[in-house]
Amino acid sequence: MTLNKSQIAKALSIAIIGSSIALMGCEKADTASNSAVAKAVQQTSLLRTQSESLEAVYAEMRAKQVSNVSYKLSVTIDNKSESFSGSTELLFDLVENNKNDLTIDFDEGTIKSLKVNGKAVKFSYEKWFITIPASELTAGKQSITIDYQRPYSTDGSGFHRFVDPKNGEVYLYTDFEPYDANRLFPHFDQPDLKASYEIKVTAPAHWQIISATRETTISESGDNKVWSFPASAKFSSYVFSLHAGNYAVWEDDFEGMKLRLFARQSLAEYVKTDEWFIPTKQSFAFFNNYFDVKYPFGKYDQIVAPDFNAGAMENVAAVTFNEGYIARGEKSTSARMSLANVIAHEMAHMWFGDLVTMRWWNGLWLNESFATYMANLAIAEASDFENNWDVFYSGTKQWAYRTDDSVNTHAIELPVASTGVALSNFDGITYGKGASVLKQLPYYLGEENFRIGVSNYLKKFSYQNTDLEDFIGELGKAAGKDMSQWTQDWLYNAGLNTIKVNYQCSDGKISAFAINQTAPEGYPTLREQRVQIGLYNVSADGNAMNLTSATPIMYKGATTEIKAVIGQTCPDLVYPNEADWGYVKVDLDEKSLASAQKHINAIDNATMRLMLWQSLSDSVNDANLAADQLVNFAMANLEGESDYNVSRKIASTLTSALGFLTVATRLEQKDYTALYMDVENLYLRLLENAEAGSDFQKLWYGRYVGVTKTTKHLNRLQNILNGEKSFDGITIDQDKRWTLIAKMNRYQHGNYQALLSAEAKKDITDSGVKSAIYAEVLRPEADVKEKWFNIVINNPDKLKLSTLRYIMWGLFPGEQQALEAPYKAKILAHIPKLNEGSDLGLLESFAGSMLPTQCNATSEAELAQLIKDYSAMKPQVLKTVKASHQQIGRCVKALKLLK
Repeated sequence: MTLNKSQIAKALSIAIIGSSIALMGCEKADTASNSAVAKAVQQTSLLRTQSESLEAVYAEMRAKQVSNVSYKLSVTIDNKSESFSGSTELLFDLVENNKNDLTIDFDEGTIKSLKVNGKAVKFSYEKWFITIPASELTAGKQSITIDYQRPYSTDGSGFHRFVDPKNGEVYLYTDFEPYDANRLFPHFDQPDLKASYEIKVTAPAHWQIISATRETTISESGDNKVWSFPASAKFSSYVFSLHAGNYAVWEDDFEGMKLRLFARQSLAEYVKTDEWFIPTKQSFAFFNNYFDVKYPFGKYDQIVAPDFNAGAMENVAAVTFNEGYIARGEKSTSARMSLANVIAHEMAHMWFGDLVTMRWWNGLWLNESFATYMANLAIAEASDFENNWDVFYSGTKQWAYRTDDSVNTHAIELPVASTGVALSNFDGITYGKGASVLKQLPYYLGEENFRIGVSNYLKKFSYQNTDLEDFIGELGKAAGKDMSQWTQDWLYNAGLNTIKVNYQCSDGKISAFAINQTAPEGYPTLREQRVQIGLYNVSADGNAMNLTSATPIMYKGATTEIKAVIGQTCPDLVYPNEADWGYVKVDLDEKSLASAQKHINAIDNATMRLMLWQSLSDSVNDANLAADQLVNFAMANLEGESDYNVSRKIASTLTSALGFLTVATRLEQKDYTALYMDVENLYLRLLENAEAGSDFQKLWYGRYVGVTKTTKHLNRLQNILNGEKSFDGITIDQDKRWTLIAKMNRYQHGNYQALLSAEAKKDITDSGVKSAIYAEVLRPEADVKEKWFNIVINNPDKLKLSTLRYIMWGLFPGEQQALEAPYKAKILAHIPKLNEGSDLGLLESFAGSMLPTQCNATSEAELAQLIKDYSAMKPQVLKTVKASHQQIGRCVKALKLLK
């Protein structure tokens, strides 16, 4: 799965974890031991907790209880009903001497009938799962047939229904990770009960039906057609899929295998197939060769789905993508590169995640980290794009650093008590840190050793479930290296280390050199890793700073003496993680910091400039550098930067620092309005001077619109919207128009109400409807806030979660805190109510978007108390409150530097 940036949370239940660890320790036993464990488990009755989540302890027991699972599914769907019906036959073997009731996962549906081996039996159904008493079952082969009905989902998970407002077409799709496949059909919804799936679908005759295999027959049935799909390979149910609707379809080919792409009819005109098929074929060629395991699932479909919560999802042979990857205008190179990366990420999962799957959700990080690393490797080595590792550094790796340097940091590998906790572990550690740690392994083990280890792992465990030691074991064997200490340090211990060099020079040469490593309070682990020492020197004419040498070294412990650089020319700047080999925070020595600030645009290495700008940004966030100083420094150097990725980083750094100045101005601490206008003027100048149609022009247009809020520049935006102001190379497409209209409404500029009404009538697409709502919600008007707040709380129109998110994102921007104040108590009261329910998606979105905060000591204290008050709540809440508390604390410190 590829995440949207807003998705984050995590927590643990200690009591369950202890039991889970004990049970998981049995997994590596031999066959006889497994049999003994299975027998022991069945002799002790284990009652299942009534919950929307599946607990690790229970799943562990059920994996011993049943085996050899397959499903025969029949589903009837149409374009009118808000529910669907189906029949599932569960085929499996039940263990001997079973003492436990059997539960079958099925979320909030209706059971019409249930038969075991053709006979009606006693059963109970309480909202989340069906229970069949052990007394109704016998050992051996079982056939359980369940006829059922269930409403479609409206939150983007499970079996989601979408009605296109432009043409009334209905589209259905599934999204199951980690525990939503049971919202399509009753079954054993856990990753280590892999199964094959045979499905028959009755649907309107003009619809496309897509699943994990290609259909064998399509037959007529009145106004419908019946699609029959053969039994699939065995895989976990969270990567099974069913998609249906009048999708437009495009086809291509890779080495004799058909590739298909699907999207809504109303978006078909905007689909540029080369943006999809070219990176798809490039990634297939790379992975088939790198893994030395040919793609195992026969066909490959990619479906672009409406209301999709994540970026994409690795359903077997039918990958689902967010519609945000289809633009209604021209894309920048970075946007096309992002899509190519997501395509490669989901494809990597076909091997790592789908073919070989983690046993339980504690292994989620390895699935996602590996796919993240391999996608970036594929883009770097087998695509048409350049400088991918710079993009990885400034995006994915910074996400990892931010998460690891936060109050919510956690070990990469950790117990996961339930599927609810698994959902909250989709974060910067799971994706970014894990990928960054994997990225350093080829340097540590050797690139070919790493590749061989991965290949051997996939070959050995195809169609099976594995634990961490299976993967690490194959890497260690390939490299001839004991990985136990590395595993303990990097995977089981949390925290972000910092390194700083300490050196002396004599007669113009380095005479002593050491790396000092420190660990944050509470996370004392000091790690070993391989990095490069980069030495830089200013040229004789002073116009350039060049890399003099890059020396690979291994460091560990608190201090490592580095003899390899002794005798080299005394540097003007030292960077101990040259080319970003390691996962570590760098604290520049004083001489290097001064050189960087003086010569940053003269450094001949774009990656080095990128990392230095990141260090400056970190200094502001850590309250070690005043935000106004960084704004002035960035403005002085931005126009002299020639690299696109570095320019993006500077602009991002500038935006972050401006946020502190905006808060200071709002609090009347100091008026930074003039400096803010200087930034607006700078972006406009960069936009006007950029080459027509270039990526730089697209970058500066986006930054200019994003930063604009003063009357002078809002007038310019209105002129752009009205066609009175234009830029050669920039087309003001529909999406850009909505961005401009949102600005007009947020700041009540010009005829903002009339502009919104006219645009809403013109653009009746799903995106248009949501954009119109967002623009209205942004207005700083009390009646508007009351209207939309009540809709979020009560949802009288039963709006989809994707629409509710637009409302929550726009309700209370930072400058509208006075309008938020009357709702503060209601927001804090509503969070516990949502916590009592089972809608984790809404809970996370509401807590993440609506939690009231201000950059002052009072708010910091209130959040500290809230952490105590919410301590027993679900991780989706607690993690958000902790992060907000830390962020406000940092903001308060940053503001003190401005006084």
